[in-house]
Amino acid sequence: MVAEFRLFFAVRLAALACVMAIAAKQASACKCASNIHGKNAWEIAKLQRAEATAIFKGIPEHFDLQWDILNAKDGEVISADDPGPRHDKWAHMLVTFRVQKAYKGDLGPKIQVLTGVGGGDCGARFAPGLAYLVYGYGPNLNELGTSMCSPGGWIGSDNVTTDLRYLRNERPISAGLAPFKPRTPEDSAERENQRQSNFRELEKRYAAVTGSVCGAVVREGAKNGSGGSMSFLPTEGYSPFEHPTTPVNQDGSFCSERLGPGKYYLYFVRGSDEEEPSALYYPGVGERTKARAIEVSAGRNQSNLIFRIPKQKTYSVYGFISANDKSGLNANDVSVALISLDGDIQTWHRQAIDFQGSFPRPKTRFFKFEKVVSGRYIAYTSVFGKGWLTKKVDVNVTTHMKFISLQLVHKK
Repeated sequence: MVAEFRLFFAVRLAALACVMAIAAKQASACKCASNIHGKNAWEIAKLQRAEATAIFKGIPEHFDLQWDILNAKDGEVISADDPGPRHDKWAHMLVTFRVQKAYKGDLGPKIQVLTGVGGGDCGARFAPGLAYLVYGYGPNLNELGTSMCSPGGWIGSDNVTTDLRYLRNERPISAGLAPFKPRTPEDSAERENQRQSNFRELEKRYAAVTGSVCGAVVREGAKNGSGGSMSFLPTEGYSPFEHPTTPVNQDGSFCSERLGPGKYYLYFVRGSDEEEPSALYYPGVGERTKARAIEVSAGRNQSNLIFRIPKQKTYSVYGFISANDKSGLNANDVSVALISLDGDIQTWHRQAIDFQGSFPRPKTRFFKFEKVVSGRYIAYTSVFGKGWLTKKVDVNVTTHMKFISLQLVHKK
C-alpha cells in the first residue's frame, strides 16, 4: 500500500498485544498479535465486540500530546531515566472524538481515547475530519486506549464492512461467512488481482473524502535548489512522530499525501552542513501565532501555493552538565538534547556525554550545539539507567548565543 494508507487502516486484529522492540534506547518497531481466533469474519466480529470496553463511530476533533517533559515547569525536577520498556513513561496522544454512533458502552457526545505517538509504539493514526470505527479497551469508559493493532479503522475501508454489519444487527453477507483458508498457489494470482482491484476502489473512495496541498518553496539566497521537508500540522493537534510529512524536491516543489478535511499549518524544515538551516511556518514566519493556516476540503486538491523562505540567523547553545556521581555512568549512557517546541516537536540537536576520565573536572562536562534556529526549546538530559533526576530547562533562542547549566543527581 502507498504511504497515505499504510497507517490509516488499522490491522484487523482484536487483541491489544503489542510487542515493543527496543533498539538504540528507543522503541523502533511494533508487532501485533491476537488471541482471538474464529472460522470466519463474522465470528471474529462477534468476539471482538465481546472483548472491547467501548465501540463507536466517531470523528477525531482534538489531539493532545501528553508527555511529562512538556508538562513540567521550567526548573522543575524530573526523571532523567530513559523510559525503556516502561509504557507509563512514554509520551502518549489523547484523542477527543465526536461520537456519531455508539455500538457498545453508554457514551456521551464526546469521548477521549489514549494511544501512542507512533514511531514504533503501536500508536493508532487518525486523520482530522474523517469518521472511524473505534474499539476502546480499558477498565472503564474514562480510561480507554486503542492502538494500530486494534480492530476498526476508517469507516470507508473494506476492513470494517463485516464489523459494521454485525454491530448494526444486520444479516451477514456471504463474504463475512466464508471460512478462512490458507492461500494456495492455484488461487494466489486471482487473489492478488482482486486485492489490487479492491485497493484501486479504496483509493477512489479515500480521495473523495480527503484533499491535498501542493506548491513550491522559494528560498532566498539558496544555491542548489531547496530540499528539506514539509510537514502538514493539523491546527487541532498532532503527534510529533506520526503527522503528514513529505520531502521537498530539489526544484522546490512539494505535494502532500491525502489529508483529512480541516485546517493545517505548513512547516518547512531544512538542515545542511553547507547552508544555514531553516525552520519556518507558512507564509515564512518563525512563530506559530503569526502563521497562516491552510484549509483542506474533501475532494479538493490545492496547487500552486508559494512558500517563500527568508534566510534565518542561527546561534549557538552551549553549557556545562555535572553529575553528583559518575561511577555508574558508562561512555554512552548520558545524552543532552534540544527538543524543539515549535513545528513538529522533534529532537533537532543531540550530543552524547562521556563522563569517563577526569579532564578537565571529574564530574563536569562541556557541550555545544551549533546552528540552532531561533525558537523555543527544552534542554533535556537522558540517562540510560535508573534513579537519575535532572531539571527541566527552557531555552528561548532569540538574538544571541545561550549558555545553560544542567545537572544530574542520582537518588542514593
